[in-house]
Amino acid sequence: MAALEKKQTKKADPRMEAAVDYFAGRSHDAWRKQLLKTNPEQKGQPRMRTRGGVMVDINQPWSKLHPNAKADNKIAARDAYAAVMKFPNDREAASIEVHKAWIARNKHDKSLDKALFKRYAQLSEMEKDKDRAHVDNMKAAIAAVRKSAKAGAPRKAKAPAFKTVRIEAKHWAKLAAAAAKLSKFTGRAVAPEALLIAGLEAIVAVSGAVAAEAKPKKC
Repeated sequence: MAALEKKQTKKADPRMEAAVDYFAGRSHDAWRKQLLKTNPEQKGQPRMRTRGGVMVDINQPWSKLHPNAKADNKIAARDAYAAVMKFPNDREAASIEVHKAWIARNKHDKSLDKALFKRYAQLSEMEKDKDRAHVDNMKAAIAAVRKSAKAGAPRKAKAPAFKTVRIEAKHWAKLAAAAAKLSKFTGRAVAPEALLIAGLEAIVAVSGAVAAEAKPKKC
């Protein structure tokens, strides 16, 4: 277990770790589902493998899997992530990288069939498909993580819309003078802008009233 933890002490990329978590559990449960479908007699039977120097039963759902087995699955997921990042547009090249990484991780496991340690090109199509599945599943994990991150990102608030009204200097001067007189008369500070808005609102109100009076009544 110490060796597995040591490999994980490097500074983690949050996007990679999210994809690894997404991939690892789903990949294991999918593998186990296929195992039991192909070999129904394996249901409830321990499938012992060495993980982190300890013999553990990998024929368990992800939720009940031994921590060493989970750590090993996550290492496999990181290897798949690295392969996809190295060859994002070449499925076979990425699959070769996945197979090389699998050999490096499992070369000391004497319980595995020696035929599985052949070069990728020498594997049967069935075995190649297992490596391809890792590539495909990791691409799906990366896409799911990106989609989730995009959906969870806070939306930018729309900037309030402003329109500019241009007033000639001589007219603004008259408006400012009127505002000053009104301020003196009311004892309150009245800004030229407020006076302008009040005037425009009054014009709109009067225009609406005139339009209503001018509208012909129904007989």
